[in-house]
Amino acid sequence: MEPGARVCPFCGEPPGSGVFCAACGRNLAAVEQLPTREEWEAASAPSPGPVATATVGLPAFLAAMHAAGDPGTTKLARTEPGFLGRAQHVHGWVVRAVDRDPDDPKADFEPGRFVTVAGHLHRLTSKTRGIGMRDGVRYVDLVGPEATDQEHDERLGGELAAVLRANGLSVPT
Repeated sequence: MEPGARVCPFCGEPPGSGVFCAACGRNLAAVEQLPTREEWEAASAPSPGPVATATVGLPAFLAAMHAAGDPGTTKLARTEPGFLGRAQHVHGWVVRAVDRDPDDPKADFEPGRFVTVAGHLHRLTSKTRGIGMRDGVRYVDLVGPEATDQEHDERLGGELAAVLRANGLSVPT
C-alpha cells in the first residue's frame, strides 16, 4: 500500500466507497478527512513503556466493553446454518483478522479470533464468495466454532488490549 493512500482511521485499511469501512465495518460519517497510511502508522505506532506490553484477560475485556456500551461491535455470519438452513449471525469484536493472501484464493490462511458479546471466543474463518471481472476475488469472514486453544494463545491478551485502545478505552490493570 502506498504511504499517501487514504485509509480508515480505526484499522488502517482502505475504507472502500461507502460510509462504513469495508475492512472493519466502523462508521466513517463523522470523520472529517481520512488519514494517509503514513499518518495512520505514525499515530498507531506503539509507544514504549507499559502500554505497548499491556495485556488483558477476557473477563476484564468484556467488563470494560459492556461498561462503555459495547463500542465497535460488528455483526458477522456463522459457518453453521440455523433452522431450515437459514444464516445465523453473531455480534462481537474481531480480535484477530484472518491472515490470507488476497491474490491467491486457493492458498491456506491463518484463522483469526472473534469474541462474542456474550464472551465466547470463536475461530474466524474466511471463504470466497465469488470472483468478479471488476472486483476480483471477494472474501467474506465467517464466525466458526468456539476456539478451544485460548489457553495456549499468548497473543490473545495483547490483541484484546489493542481492541480496547482502538475503541478509545483504557486498558484495565
